[in-house]
Amino acid sequence: MELEVLQAQVERWASDTFGPDVTIAGLSAMPGHAGLSFGFQVLDAADNCIEDLVVRMPPKGVRRKGNTDVLRQVPLLQALRPAGVPVAEVRYWSDDERWFEVPFFMVGRLPGSTYIVRHPDSSVSPQAVFTQAVEALASVHTFDWRRRLPSWEPVRDLVDEIRYWDPILAKAAEPPWVQMGEETRDALLASVPDAPAVGVFHGDFQTNNILFHEGRLVAVLDWEISGVGAQLLDLGWLLMMNDPQSWHDGDGLRIVPPFSELVERYAAASGRPVSLADVAWYRALSGYRFGVISGLNVMLHRTGKRPDPEWERIALSVPALFGRAGALLRGAPD
Repeated sequence: MELEVLQAQVERWASDTFGPDVTIAGLSAMPGHAGLSFGFQVLDAADNCIEDLVVRMPPKGVRRKGNTDVLRQVPLLQALRPAGVPVAEVRYWSDDERWFEVPFFMVGRLPGSTYIVRHPDSSVSPQAVFTQAVEALASVHTFDWRRRLPSWEPVRDLVDEIRYWDPILAKAAEPPWVQMGEETRDALLASVPDAPAVGVFHGDFQTNNILFHEGRLVAVLDWEISGVGAQLLDLGWLLMMNDPQSWHDGDGLRIVPPFSELVERYAAASGRPVSLADVAWYRALSGYRFGVISGLNVMLHRTGKRPDPEWERIALSVPALFGRAGALLRGAPD
């Protein structure tokens, strides 16, 4: 999206919302790959900041379903925040398309930055980052969704979760990736856990999506692919993202605390018995999911439909993601 176009759109929205004397300052794209997200300030006639906001919206021309239905996040965030889950405050939202040509919602911008494990902030210890992360995850997973969000989303069965990715896998940029993915998928289907703990899950839980300020966890961000289903997927995803054996450049991940400690901390915070063996299957599912997601996005990049050179770096890890997932399903140790 061209910032000049968006600037005019934000200015119209602000004028309609606050009056004709306000101005917009500092409009810029927010970091990350999760949808369209822009930060800006609303200033009054004396140049005082009256709102510091982040707007999230879907791409134009796409079907508004799942991760492109941004308004589905609004009731979730509104329910999580008063329950003590660290999320940003939803300030404005609308399905009226007269301003941005798409639905949108806006949250208050919070101070801080996300934690990039391969390029860590030296002022914060990895131990503190990951301890706070798994404790925040436990607060998400113990959220009483049945009482607070009883009809928000249907429960996603694990078999349905695995099968959901079939048509996406078929679009992978390289044919060998399709074959590796199919082998991993079949191994997952042959070993689906019984009676998983079900509730709200984030779907992309990693430190890149967690905001820290002065060493303290401020908010969990980017709820685009959240849902209701088997919650250990989130813990498996966090470990997969930081597993050196899942990545071609995994040496940069060796600062992460031992996985056994993180699982124990999560179990204590959630009040649920969880073991590394329990989590291994979900780590494999996570590797499969991200391998499929990567295959699609590499294809979109290479065909020019959605250019993003970062996916060429990630492409190098697709065989490792599928391979590590298969190894975990066969009982490979860390």
